[in-house]
Amino acid sequence: MRYSDPRKSPINRLSAAVLLASLSAGTLAQSSGALEEIVVTAQKREQSLQDTPIAITAFGASELEQRGIKDLTDIGTTVPNVKIATLPSNTLKATIAIRGSVTSNPSITWEPTVGMYLDGVFVGKFSGNVFKVAELERIEVLRGPQGTLYGKNTTGGAVNMITHRPSGELGGKLRAGLGNFGFWETYGSLDLPALELGGAGELMAKVTLSKEERDGFYDNKDTQLGSISHPFTGQPVQPNPSSKIDFNAVDSEVGRLDLLWDVNERLAARYTIDKAKVRNTPSKPQFTDINTSNLAFGFPFPQDLDQYLLPEDKNKRSISNDADMYEGFDSTSQSLFVDYDFGKVGAMGDLSVKYTGNTRKLDFEQALDNDGTPFSLYHTAIDTDYTQDSHELQFTGSTERLEYVLGLFYFEEEADVKNPQLPLVDFFGPSVLNNAYGYDGKQKAVYGQLEWTPALAALQDRLTLTFGLRWTEEEKDAYISHPAPNRPAFDSLGSDKWTNTTPSFIVAYDLSENVNIYAKYSEGFKAGGFNGESGDPVAFSDGYDPETVKAYELGLKSRLLDNRLQVNLAGFVNKESDLQLTVFTSGSSASSTVDNVGKATKQGFEVEVIYQPIADLMLTANLGYLDSEYDEYLEFDPAVGAVVDKRNIKANQYAPELTYNLGAEYTVASAGWGEVIARLDYTYSDDYVGYINPEQNRPLQLDSYGLLSGRLSVADIRVAGDTRLNVALWGKNLTNEDYRLNGIPFGPFAVSYFGNPRTYGVEATLSF
Repeated sequence: MRYSDPRKSPINRLSAAVLLASLSAGTLAQSSGALEEIVVTAQKREQSLQDTPIAITAFGASELEQRGIKDLTDIGTTVPNVKIATLPSNTLKATIAIRGSVTSNPSITWEPTVGMYLDGVFVGKFSGNVFKVAELERIEVLRGPQGTLYGKNTTGGAVNMITHRPSGELGGKLRAGLGNFGFWETYGSLDLPALELGGAGELMAKVTLSKEERDGFYDNKDTQLGSISHPFTGQPVQPNPSSKIDFNAVDSEVGRLDLLWDVNERLAARYTIDKAKVRNTPSKPQFTDINTSNLAFGFPFPQDLDQYLLPEDKNKRSISNDADMYEGFDSTSQSLFVDYDFGKVGAMGDLSVKYTGNTRKLDFEQALDNDGTPFSLYHTAIDTDYTQDSHELQFTGSTERLEYVLGLFYFEEEADVKNPQLPLVDFFGPSVLNNAYGYDGKQKAVYGQLEWTPALAALQDRLTLTFGLRWTEEEKDAYISHPAPNRPAFDSLGSDKWTNTTPSFIVAYDLSENVNIYAKYSEGFKAGGFNGESGDPVAFSDGYDPETVKAYELGLKSRLLDNRLQVNLAGFVNKESDLQLTVFTSGSSASSTVDNVGKATKQGFEVEVIYQPIADLMLTANLGYLDSEYDEYLEFDPAVGAVVDKRNIKANQYAPELTYNLGAEYTVASAGWGEVIARLDYTYSDDYVGYINPEQNRPLQLDSYGLLSGRLSVADIRVAGDTRLNVALWGKNLTNEDYRLNGIPFGPFAVSYFGNPRTYGVEATLSF
């Protein structure tokens, strides 16, 4: 970090906020107000957040609304040591890092480090993962390896999205909103009255529909600049007309049908179908660097292209790109949940079983002009067909001293990708690199977790021991095709199978009724695979090996000051081995390799504070500190003709040292007509890097930034009977901060991608 004035240090800012909160505590000690209990299902049963001995952050429906969390990227500004950024050139794919663990290029063939779950169903791949989800009840973000409680294993963590179930009573919600950049949205959900089925129980249904559109943040206009010299002939080349397609526009439609059949007191079945149709335009590539000194593929490059350079720290509102661009996906997901309660079953105690089945189909397409200029420097397209099917059988039970979960999981997926590219080496010619790849994958797993409270009088039921174990078998069959006239042309196949057993162990102790501590050890496993972006048939067929992690965590959870102050702490050390790192290749195909390069230690701590000094005021603060270092980075060095350890010159991606969030929510007025609520949130991220190799990060310095957002709402306005109206003004990035999220270093030039500019709007919600 680079700070000349210590008063501007983010740690000192946070200290000031904590000091103000402490002063408020002393002044308002006699005031009323208590924090609500947060109930989570991270351990496959309803449990207080404060009684759950893992690092978890949860947001209920009200907090999601007040914080303006509507999709995945919004979560990344509110959870410590979590970094979420849309992928360079995309609006529909995101890079998710938790505690420095990340899959930086979410290609369809690579395993995610962080798992996403919708109502307990694993969402297989990250293409299309920045989507709107119908009426969320809660979001839970788990940090650290997951596997002994979840169908799919992940090494970094998990994001659980839980939707509202049908209530069986007539009711619903209508929302409409307008904002700058031509933004508008409509949303509606309808709960239908339960349908009595005689002796077969009752059927409940809920329907949700939403539509959202927004014009582009940035204009695509014809340039007023002049020609450049052809690198081979020296003849002037005129800029092409712009495609007139603006950048970062949004057009999405989401629908959901949710049916719940309560057969009797023991048996229930739920069926959901989600359909999404999204037609966005890609992110704006801002041409910010040209440097031909690292040009390694042996041909001239037009030096006079530098007249098209744009500032690297100023988010320009318009550029000129010449190619047609589009980005969108269609997805359909169907899930079946069947729950059966056996009641008491001898020594097994209260026993229930749940079946979860899902099928999901995703069609993802995009065409990108990634060079940020009105010349044909680098264009590419992706057409992906992906399907997944999963089946999970989960037994949960409890006795006087035991809580347990046992699960069986089966998952299969299939992907086919077409990825033509107009390469740099032919940027003034018609040649196209044709690339196609895909794979079939299957996973079988058995997992379980047992929580035991020893019957020792001296402990007074304060000690809990948790044991978990998972066995996984995963196999993949993959192909890649580079047909002629590609250079080189080849076809290659790959096939492999991996097995792994990962344990977990937790010791939790209640220091008092409202303060508990825990220590956790867990291991994580991420399967190997085959790199669809590979330019080498042998390297493709050899594939890459699994990655493993050993994670250690100490935590404290507390409620203090008559339940008005919540302080949760967690410290962690993650030891990663056989690291799967995606290394971007700045060459003629601008692709990535996947290497198992060695070992890393990622350690740090997290602080989460909620303080409610009076009933009408809530203050929140969280802080994440991360120290991420390589213990070994083995790479072949052609200069010495051998494999050498380059740990001291390689960088850890998407691992800012410091992240924090400060928030305040105040009920300004409250009466029979409703209440006025004001909320402000400030989020800070330290500087970080997007690539492993220093020469690629040089033109793409990702500096620290802070964002301010706010919301002012008039809530709970009585319209008629039980019908209520909420009206709100909201704003994000209120100071209109220009901040670079990431970029692409193509070698002779680089483009930058910036975070969203200031957005604001008004919305009205009618609940009945």
